[in-house]
Amino acid sequence: MNQKAEHNLYVCNKESDALLKHITFRDILRKQPQLIETYATLKKELAERYKHNREDYTKGKTEFVIAVMNECKNIL
Repeated sequence: MNQKAEHNLYVCNKESDALLKHITFRDILRKQPQLIETYATLKKELAERYKHNREDYTKGKTEFVIAVMNECKNIL
């Protein structure tokens, strides 16, 4: 039987650039709470559109995250 995973776990080293980027994005969301709703809505739309395609779902989220981080890099 071929079952799809219901969850996706992302793990990175505590000294990695990836973790630093996650923390930076988290901090931006904390300082710009209006972005939380936008991000949540985007994730719901992407999940519906790409329910069988995790790569495109992740690509859509990544594009948003990069745009936010580029726009807000000076607020931290």
